[in-house]
Amino acid sequence: MALQQRLLDVYEANKDAVVRVKAAYAQGEVDGKTQVMLRVGTGFFISKEGHVLVSASRAAGASRVWIEYNNQSYATEPLGHDRSTNVSLLRVIEPPESFSIIKLDASQPLPAVGSVAVAISCPLDFGPTPVMGLFTGVEKKLGGRVFPTSYIRTSIPVDGGQGGCPILDLNGRFIGMSVASIEELDGSFSLPVDALARVRDDLLFSGKIIYGWMGFEVTSELQDDNTDGVYISQVVEDAPAAEAGMQAGDLLVSIGGREIDDVFDVPGAIFFTRANQFTPVEVYREEELVKLSVKALPRPEKNPIEVDAAEQVAEASDGEVGAEADAEPATE
Repeated sequence: MALQQRLLDVYEANKDAVVRVKAAYAQGEVDGKTQVMLRVGTGFFISKEGHVLVSASRAAGASRVWIEYNNQSYATEPLGHDRSTNVSLLRVIEPPESFSIIKLDASQPLPAVGSVAVAISCPLDFGPTPVMGLFTGVEKKLGGRVFPTSYIRTSIPVDGGQGGCPILDLNGRFIGMSVASIEELDGSFSLPVDALARVRDDLLFSGKIIYGWMGFEVTSELQDDNTDGVYISQVVEDAPAAEAGMQAGDLLVSIGGREIDDVFDVPGAIFFTRANQFTPVEVYREEELVKLSVKALPRPEKNPIEVDAAEQVAEASDGEVGAEADAEPATE
């Protein structure tokens, strides 16, 4: 009974922040009629000014995006999209008179594996619906694809218009936003709240996320205690890392206060760096701990990846993770 009451409380406290998202994509003309592909997903209010977070696969590149809330349609304007994390930020032009918001608290810790997860989504044509599952892991990669930051894995499926829904714990704390389906496991990946807040901030103020870049490559080597160490294998000439004093052969300890235990920790730590701001970096050089400060630059379009692909099975990627968006043809 206690579990049931907690589920009821979490649902009641957050259901009025959840919306259905619909996006129209022009597909050309047939017999003089414009063909439109309609994509459907879930989103949620994050501010009283009408800002809504949704999946980029449901909004980016659309000719028109709107939300449905309490059986009413509301027009939106896109403020920015980030396909790398599959997140879009919209603003409802004339928001409903009354609605709730879900606050993004970036200080929330990652959930314990095995703890209960609660999603609130708008499946198919139904209203906000609770779904219970479990937090099943925190992942940095899947097969040959390295994630831009750590993703939370859950046993909650997000097909049928549920992509983009908020994920909470039994205490009602917002944990993350679903960004990809794991069809083989009937589950999903969620972007953690700290990463989501970082994306939100850039989309709100710049219309796009500005990734930081330091300009180095890493590789792993086996240590005397049989653990993996992450070493700088190459530093790009005149890049921020070189100017700060990073050298090939340095053993990486941390970036921005985030510990580096394996090569897949590097993309996640770089994800939280900010262009044109200084980031503390710690390395061991000949058994001496060296503390450096690196002023990252905006990531170049042709970015030298910061994982040595010749040494690693995985490869850095900026593509979306997960299955295709739910879609249906329509005519407009």
